Amino acid sequence: MGLMRRPYKWADKLVLIPIHLNHRQKIIRSAITLLFIILVPIVILLLPENYFDTGESVCLSKLIFKQECYACGLTKACKHLLSLNFEKAFEYNLLSFVALPLVAFLWMSWFLQERKNIKALIKAQ
Repeated sequence: MGLMRRPYKWADKLVLIPIHLNHRQKIIRSAITLLFIILVPIVILLLPENYFDTGESVCLSKLIFKQECYACGLTKACKHLLSLNFEKAFEYNLLSFVALPLVAFLWMSWFLQERKNIKALIKAQ
């Protein structure tokens, strides 16, 4: 019998050390991943609109070179964009109007892929 090779997903390429899991462990890993994919956006949406507006910057460009980069303010802008405060989002970073839909699309495709993966694992039991 030949071994079936499944095409690598982009996430599989991020793994530095291959981990061999049994079937039950794969289901648990997929369930935890799916839970993470669902909970992170909910937590971000529940945070107050100005949650990221205060505090020190963690941007390496700002910390090391004392100069803003193209992504400076992107997190703050995306949070304001999620709260439908378009003016404030525009003030922080114009790229948020491109970055947020792109991240949402990638996040949704990750969710759909993981859901498909867990269905296939459960069906194969």
